[in-house]
Amino acid sequence: MAQNIKPEVGNWYMNVTGQLIKVWALAYHETRPCSVVIEYLNGEKRIVSIGDWNRLDLEIHLNRAAHRRNGGHFRH
Repeated sequence: MAQNIKPEVGNWYMNVTGQLIKVWALAYHETRPCSVVIEYLNGEKRIVSIGDWNRLDLEIHLNRAAHRRNGGHFRH
């Protein structure tokens, strides 16, 4: 079931097939995000609308999120 996870530049997300996706940039219309530039591990970038982003069924990739929270250091 798709969750509306807010895209944050620099964060990594995982889809239901295990594919990692990084938010590379956000585009705004007035004060609301309207599209997301995503990057795959192979370096390919793609622009998706915020509606399409919400249908990607993503979860935050916890290892990357923990890495950011800990100032760049993984906890073992």
